[in-house]
Amino acid sequence: MLFLISIALIVFISHFLLVVGRLYFNRENLIPQNRPHNPQLPPLTVIIPARNEEFNIERCVLSLLNQTYPGKKYRIIVVDDNSSDNTQSIVQHLKQKHYNLQSIEAGPLPKGWSGKNNACRKGAEIADGEWVCFVDADIYAKPELLETAITFAENSRIDMLSINPFQELVTTWERLFLPGVFLSIASSMNFKHVNDPSRPETGANGQFLLFRQKVYESINGHHSVRNEIMEDMAFAKIIKNSGYRLYWIFGENFISTRMYRDILHIWEGFSKNLAEIMRSQKPVESVYEAVKSFLLAWLPLLLSIWTIYSIYNGMDTVLNYLALGASVSSVAALFLTSFFIVRALRIPFGYTFSIQLGLSLHTLLTINSLWKMKKGKRLWKGRVYS
Repeated sequence: MLFLISIALIVFISHFLLVVGRLYFNRENLIPQNRPHNPQLPPLTVIIPARNEEFNIERCVLSLLNQTYPGKKYRIIVVDDNSSDNTQSIVQHLKQKHYNLQSIEAGPLPKGWSGKNNACRKGAEIADGEWVCFVDADIYAKPELLETAITFAENSRIDMLSINPFQELVTTWERLFLPGVFLSIASSMNFKHVNDPSRPETGANGQFLLFRQKVYESINGHHSVRNEIMEDMAFAKIIKNSGYRLYWIFGENFISTRMYRDILHIWEGFSKNLAEIMRSQKPVESVYEAVKSFLLAWLPLLLSIWTIYSIYNGMDTVLNYLALGASVSSVAALFLTSFFIVRALRIPFGYTFSIQLGLSLHTLLTINSLWKMKKGKRLWKGRVYS
């Protein structure tokens, strides 16, 4: 029995690692330009929806003001979404020193709208230029981000460009749990298929969404996704189904983000939309994803211990030694994968051995996200969305 389970484990681990490996080898990175800055770039409006972002907003806004993009060709609009902290006062202070920074209020939340989508809509109503870009308040932009993104989008004839930021992990909580969560999420992505116009797959990251203004208006902007929690995924589907060019790319050389600062924010943040991220809105799909993460975390290790115990107690058969080899190889493959993730996230090597914690948390988050979605009540930043 141990041998049969170990064979099943090898097949399971191999399939998972092939999927994750496909993501790694198929992913595309935004490449720095080795040419002089272009003064002829098209007009651009950057919109930042902000609700209770006092810890992030100054860093975000200053990074976007410090761009190589021609200063007279772009402006930034911060839309305060009924913040109860110092977000608005911080932006007002910055506005006094920067002519191309504007601040407006989102106003009361209309029925049937999510807060972020309403704030983005308000900003888009006064946007002008050929391009409009929506970024989250927790991002940090390198100086070449906007110029490189616009140049890439124009040269590649892209209508909607989404960029994945580098994930900053600072606290022990983030470093213990998020690598495993990210590993599980990676198994649901296929950037190559998303970027292929002939395939139906779609995807995007709402932390950076860049649209041609005329395309954004043609799909009715945020009105078309007004009640979506995952407006990025909804936009991607609308854009591709409408025959426009969708592109999803990594931008770790240009943009970074720190999403959550402690375990409570990690729990609340992923619980609101992990089912959609994993494309597992049906109970059977969520259960499958949850079980997959749990087995990946613990089955190789438990099977290795079980096999060693069996051999130690006299069941030293050839099949048991083969089972031991298979289970130990699975453990090694899991930790090797974890090592590459830890290295990519630029955190200390020791966090390689906490991969089971993140995978186990992903199991719980997947079930909780489905429960909240089916229950029709998801909490985010003090609001409950039905």
